[in-house]
Amino acid sequence: MSLKSMANILTVRSVHLKRIVILSLISIVIIWYMLPTLNTRTYYQNRIPQMEKDLYAYYTKGGVGKGLEAEGEFFTLNKRKIFLLSGAVHYFRFPHEYWRNRLLKLKAAGLNVVETYVAWNLHEPHPGEYNFQGNLDLLHFLDTAKEVGLFVIFRPGPYICSEWEWGGLPHWLLRDPDMKIRTTYPPFIKAVDRYFGQVLSLVKEYQFTKGGPIIAVQIENEYGSYAADEKYMPSVMEIIKKYGIVELLFTSDGEGISDEYTLPGILATINFQRNANVKLDILQRQQPNRPLMVMEYWSGWFDHWGENHHLFPNSAYTETLRTILKRGASVNFYMFYGGTNFGFMNGANSERSDPYYYPTITSYDYDAPLSESGDITLKWKATVEELRAYAPGFPSSLPEPPPPTAYAKYGKVMMTGYLPLQQLLDTVAIIEQHEHPVSMEMLDCNGGSGQAYGFTFYRANFESLGGKVRVENRIADRAQIWLHTSDKLIFKDVFDWSKENYELTVAQVKNLKTKEVERKLYKLELLVENLGRVNFQWHNDAPPFATMDNQRKGLVGNILHNSEILTNWEIIPLQFDADYMKKLMSMQWLDIIGTSWIGPAAFMGTLDISGTPQDTFLRLDGWGKGVAFVNGFNLGRYWKKGPQQTLYVPAPVLHTGPNVIIIFELEFDIRLPSPSVTFINQPVLSTSTRETYM
Repeated sequence: MSLKSMANILTVRSVHLKRIVILSLISIVIIWYMLPTLNTRTYYQNRIPQMEKDLYAYYTKGGVGKGLEAEGEFFTLNKRKIFLLSGAVHYFRFPHEYWRNRLLKLKAAGLNVVETYVAWNLHEPHPGEYNFQGNLDLLHFLDTAKEVGLFVIFRPGPYICSEWEWGGLPHWLLRDPDMKIRTTYPPFIKAVDRYFGQVLSLVKEYQFTKGGPIIAVQIENEYGSYAADEKYMPSVMEIIKKYGIVELLFTSDGEGISDEYTLPGILATINFQRNANVKLDILQRQQPNRPLMVMEYWSGWFDHWGENHHLFPNSAYTETLRTILKRGASVNFYMFYGGTNFGFMNGANSERSDPYYYPTITSYDYDAPLSESGDITLKWKATVEELRAYAPGFPSSLPEPPPPTAYAKYGKVMMTGYLPLQQLLDTVAIIEQHEHPVSMEMLDCNGGSGQAYGFTFYRANFESLGGKVRVENRIADRAQIWLHTSDKLIFKDVFDWSKENYELTVAQVKNLKTKEVERKLYKLELLVENLGRVNFQWHNDAPPFATMDNQRKGLVGNILHNSEILTNWEIIPLQFDADYMKKLMSMQWLDIIGTSWIGPAAFMGTLDISGTPQDTFLRLDGWGKGVAFVNGFNLGRYWKKGPQQTLYVPAPVLHTGPNVIIIFELEFDIRLPSPSVTFINQPVLSTSTRETYM
């Protein structure tokens, strides 16, 4: 071989050697940066024991000495490591007959904890009067969770947000004109203390260290986003301890997480939907020597009336979940099962943009792993796959979930009875007289605690030579208004909170002979609907009417004729509560004749069921806006503006034989060839053109 050839070979080999070195260095760098990702899965999975089939037997073996602790990298329960896989299921959002079914489906997904809020407004509907029966039997829910083999994360409030009416606060707090909620304002704290004295005393024996399922208790809820009083959170914590809570305490925050409104020595947890690494880094910097916990991983989202239906695609959902698990963060799926805002229990959001107030729809499907009616979805299956692949301690085998729900397609039900608004008002036993209009909370009904929900009717007479009638401030929240003379209706309209200082014109009436303007007697009437009190407010980024302290409903200002305040008001609370519905169902209804009716009005029909009732969905094509009832049970609101097109009807509210269907329709002119509703076997939460992907 010539020297020239050898030189060429060495040159080529040298070039290759350089390439090999460069490629090796690049590979080392790539592997170096990927090591945390590659190793995180095995690191946590190898250090958490595989979840036992009988959690209680494993974590109580040898006796219970310690509850849940949050020190170091891992949670421990009774000194044994545990990775918390939790799902939010609110007992008050679905019938108690289905509690076990939903919890079994949670357990079948491999979860070991169920999380629930507690709704103060339901448990203490009037001051000092408590309800823990039926669908509010909290202890039965806790017993069921333990029987199924789940631990419980308990979130008692007092404020819960949750797209629930006023964040779970009871309406009667608003009877105090100076009320400052979520602060150390003495009347508020006194009410919280009294309520916690009931609910916490009830559940204190259900704590894990006392043989029960509760392993952790939350202090308030997302207070960093409200941040009104630095002394408030310590006060709530002390009340919780005062009534015997000894399990792990924690706080929960989203964007508002900060050292200022978390508590020293108390575990902080975080809420989010995307950007998991960024959010978990924030949490880890705040408490570097404690385990990570995502208290609310938002599996979907909720809808407001008039918006598109929100969906969180499974691809994005599983990507975030995978990141959470690889970081070794325990997780609570919010929601795992959403349920329904039955009755008037939907909340509203206070936003930073006009019209500032956004009421939430009836369905709380949330695009969660379990649908509104409890069905297993593709998201449920995707959740199980991700947990099986990445969750530390995930069980090797899972129990079978309950069989799928059977749905009935009962078909069309004709409306045969009709009651106009005036007869509905005549059925109310309470007619109050007030010098000036007052909000529903300030009425004297319900033993002096005022009206909580529903509609309030206002009527006043006045004389006029013409001019303007003006509603001060904004209506809360939507009103129908009528103006009558002694012999006829001369004006009607609908307006809502988006119109400030609403006005109508009273025309001058001249005498035909003298041509002089006559003084006429007028009757002014308003039917005002409470569309749901605000459940979430971001600091003070909203006008006063949309803040949480200002959630009084109905007329919240005077009504003026020209410059004169109208007085001597007749006010009727139209609450549609259980007693009122019993009266309504026993009344003699007018026969429906013709094809159009003057609203608001109630319509009645009968659904006959042979055999065992099944879940179904009520569709109201052609109807405008209102509320639907089955056998006196309030299914919730419907509104043609959507996105929701059906109302969920769970089988427990039906019975074999005749079922009474009542529709309270608000629109003025209802034009239906033959008024009817239809029961179908699947939900319609949107149309394909009315969906928004998160």
